[in-house]
Order: sequence, then C-alpha cells, then structure tokens
Amino acid sequence: MVGYPFEIMKRLLTAVLFLVSMVSAFAQDTSPPKEVSDLGWMVGTWSGSTKIAFGGHETAINSEMTISFDGQFLKTVATDESSGSKLTKTSMIGWDVAKGEYVSYTFTNIAPAPRIEHGKMDGAKLVLVSDPWQAEGMKAVIRETVSKVSDTQYGLVMEFKNGDKWVKGVDFVLTKK
Repeated sequence: MVGYPFEIMKRLLTAVLFLVSMVSAFAQDTSPPKEVSDLGWMVGTWSGSTKIAFGGHETAINSEMTISFDGQFLKTVATDESSGSKLTKTSMIGWDVAKGEYVSYTFTNIAPAPRIEHGKMDGAKLVLVSDPWQAEGMKAVIRETVSKVSDTQYGLVMEFKNGDKWVKGVDFVLTKK
C-alpha cells in the first residue's frame, strides 16, 4: 500500500508529459507566411483626409488605421469619419496557399456579414476584389488597390463595380504617424 500513491503520481506525470509532447508535435508556426510578411511595410498607424464619391455626390472623409501582424495575418483596425457618421472596420488579410491568393475578411459596423476579398500582387500593388457584399441595403462589388508610396505614405484606391466598369470612389494617400 505504501507504493500505491507513488505509482499514481508516476502514471499521472507520464500522462502529462505525453500530452505536452503531443501538443508540441502538432503546434503550428504562427508567424505569417512570406506573402503576408512581404506586406510588412504597411505596419504602423496611418491617417489621411480626402473626398469620397458615391451615389453621384462627394463628401469629405477622414481616415485613421492601425495595421499590425496578428499570427499568420495582417490586421487592420480603421475608422472613417464622413458627414457626421463613423465607419469602423477590422480586417484580417491572409494567404490562401491552395488558391495562391490573398484573402481578406473585413468586418464593419454597417453590415451584418464580412466583406470577403480575394487578391494578388500587380507589380508593387496589392489588388483585392470583393465578393458581392450587402451593406446598408445595397449590394456592391469593391476593388481596393493599396501601394507603398514611400516609407511614410500609403496609397489607397477604392472602386465600386457598376455594370462592367469600375467607378473610383476614393483615391488618397495616408501618412504614417
């Protein structure tokens, strides 16, 4: 009877060590893949002002975004203010190995479902095109093009699909803080 608690402890320790080794064996590298790491120039806090054209009228817009790596993703948290309203967005950009393309999920305060975009590099520009997306009672297909203007400037063009044509809604440069 004296060796009984020792045997239980020995078996428990063996089981714990086995579980730890299994977890370590299945643990994945959570660093971003090269395609996402290549977008590292975007990391930082950015802000800018411009005009946005939508639905036949134009209005001023102020934007601020903070971009960081989050595991295997590039995460953007942004706020756009225009005409007294505030749009908040959180995006996660990753790399779909099977499809050989970027994929982005953007959650906003104006839509019940995320905007899902797929994209590729076009030279030094990342071009993302959304699946049809429902927001504020309208369905839209959006194309975003982002580019590095300099170490302190970030270019952003957002276009909306109208039939077979792309209509520019926003074209501006954000500055790194």
